[in-house]
Amino acid sequence: MCHVSQIYSTTIEQFMSLTNFHQKVFIVTGGTQGLGEGIARYLAEHGAAGIVICGRNAENGKRVSEELKGLGCEGIYVQADLSKEHDCRKVVAKSDSMFGNIHGMVNAAGITDRGYLDDTTVELWDMLFAVNVRAPFILTQEVVRVMKREKPGGSIVNIISIVSHGGPPFLTAYSSSKGALAVFTKNMAYALRYDKIRVNGLNIGWTDTPNEHQV
Repeated sequence: MCHVSQIYSTTIEQFMSLTNFHQKVFIVTGGTQGLGEGIARYLAEHGAAGIVICGRNAENGKRVSEELKGLGCEGIYVQADLSKEHDCRKVVAKSDSMFGNIHGMVNAAGITDRGYLDDTTVELWDMLFAVNVRAPFILTQEVVRVMKREKPGGSIVNIISIVSHGGPPFLTAYSSSKGALAVFTKNMAYALRYDKIRVNGLNIGWTDTPNEHQV
């Protein structure tokens, strides 16, 4: 008797065997902890040559970058506050200067602060949109320039959220920002298709990460 979980696991392994990360370079935002860290580690374990991670916590960033190197991958940490335009562009510039190419990017960084309609401040709204929407826009802008220069294309994955379809009352600003990111993802997928740049989004559910525990 074969369980559903066994079938699912086998299917994932078959799919990943067709995915070639060998000798490729990736940017993983939010790669210093939680989901982003897990993604960066997965890429390293499956043959990535270089991974640039970014985040505000230098201690976490240095720890993860060293662990990536231990997996045989050149892990580079860039300290960055993605609410700032300059820092977003700095992440891509660092990757380009170190490796001369970018094959893929995962926009995993995000702020999940809570807030109902009545108690969400304009400052919180603006911060969520700056990190969850504007940062992926700026990062995509810079990464696509490198991908078009180097050819032939690449892949961009945006971590969205199931709340992009509406969300609970206590996630007013967060849900709205993820809805905007979902539309941006679709727009880019259509706009960049002839450049052989794939743009996809993952509408994941709630994830138990250290930051979520803290929030």
